[in-house]
Amino acid sequence: MSGNSASRLQFIDSLRLLAAVLVLVQHIFEQHREVPGFSATVQLAPGLIGVIIFFLVSGYVVPMSVRTPFRPLSFMIRRLFRIYPLLLSAFALLLVLGSTGVLARWSFMAHAGPAQWAANFLLSWGIFKFPPFLGVAWTLVIEFVWYVLFATTFARWGDRAGIVLAAVVPLGLLAFTAISFFTGVRLPLGLANMVYACVLGYLAFMHDRKLISWRFLALNFAAFFAVNWISNFVAYGVFSHQDLTLAQALWAWLLGLLAFFGVVLWPRLRAASLLNHGVLPVVGAASYSVYLLHPLGLAAGQQYGGGTASNIALVLLVTAVLATIGYIYIELPGIALGRRVAALLERPRAVSAAVQA
Repeated sequence: MSGNSASRLQFIDSLRLLAAVLVLVQHIFEQHREVPGFSATVQLAPGLIGVIIFFLVSGYVVPMSVRTPFRPLSFMIRRLFRIYPLLLSAFALLLVLGSTGVLARWSFMAHAGPAQWAANFLLSWGIFKFPPFLGVAWTLVIEFVWYVLFATTFARWGDRAGIVLAAVVPLGLLAFTAISFFTGVRLPLGLANMVYACVLGYLAFMHDRKLISWRFLALNFAAFFAVNWISNFVAYGVFSHQDLTLAQALWAWLLGLLAFFGVVLWPRLRAASLLNHGVLPVVGAASYSVYLLHPLGLAAGQQYGGGTASNIALVLLVTAVLATIGYIYIELPGIALGRRVAALLERPRAVSAAVQA
């Protein structure tokens, strides 16, 4: 595995766009349940499908950022600069817009204390029971869990890391599920399933690079279904969830997996012109900005929109403008800065190795 393989895959960007759009649709429709068909669509859990696709894609693309030799610290620095510049910029923007009343939903940020700021900065507001500045940032916690898991195992086992994770993660999830069932305590099994989805996406990448066989991938796909259904049965069947039923969870996982593997493994769909040329992959490259900043569009629509049509139009306009600015002026420079910082850290080691040689 080499960093040279990290060239942009257009069909993956199109998948990212699909994921972001599904989340956006979920949140828009939740605000307008009075519209015929909107409430029924929300029941299909499109937002959950989108999040599932995001994590499958993350498992697929994160191995592409591996450099030889692999240095976990440099890897984590690049990932931090991938996530945090946009997140911190969003916090700063929300503070200004909330304090001035432009987006009143975030007026509480002006009165947030250091502990609340620290909890949001560290993505740990749920642990300390603080209101989140951006609720959608909950997925970033799972993303960082995946980064640490990948870096730790890859540093130890190299290209065999995926095989190790394919054994350890489902066993850990089954143990986690058993603990929840027998203790009667509802544990975050849905979040653990998202980490497992990253592992499954990683296996799809390994199959693409001919590091594992089709049979091994198929066996792990079947194992994922079995473990996923058992854990979901406990999480949403034995226990209850305020926003999600067992049927919704199972439906979302089925569609999310079909969408991802259909595009990645079916050559005709993977090479489709629609997914590899034109607007879809271009916009999909900015999917992180769309995902993270669309709550501002939703708030603008609620505060300033008139009827349903004008409200939705304003949501889409604000989201599109902010996502464009976020991607071009924050995401891309942040990624470039992360690479430079990682390179500076690697340079002393390279010089030391050259001197010793």
